[in-house]
Amino acid sequence: MAGIWKDIEIDWKDETYTIKPTLDFINHLESGSGRSLSNLLIRLSDRDMPSAISCELIAKTLNYAGLKSVTPEDVFMETNGGMSADSVNLSATILMACLPQAKDQPLAPASKKKRPAKK
Repeated sequence: MAGIWKDIEIDWKDETYTIKPTLDFINHLESGSGRSLSNLLIRLSDRDMPSAISCELIAKTLNYAGLKSVTPEDVFMETNGGMSADSVNLSATILMACLPQAKDQPLAPASKKKRPAKK
């Protein structure tokens, strides 16, 4: 199943962390009431993503990358209350990366039409 998700890159305190979304990662993000991907995507598309949930999403992603000590409060402080464009964009990037990418569709074979016979 290689290649159905895009990697997520997060810069945190002068380090870059790369996370490959997997079903385990998605389950990690969805832990908690009201935290399903579909619910979060709807809130994001409705521009109704609370900064606390955005900070929690970023912290969970950093925790999954191995930074177990990062809390939503840390993210909140680093992102000006979760309201910076960077935190909103990062939340969107994380959520969109969890959606499978469309497979490249092979071209349909050319149809073989019969040509009218020459007279």
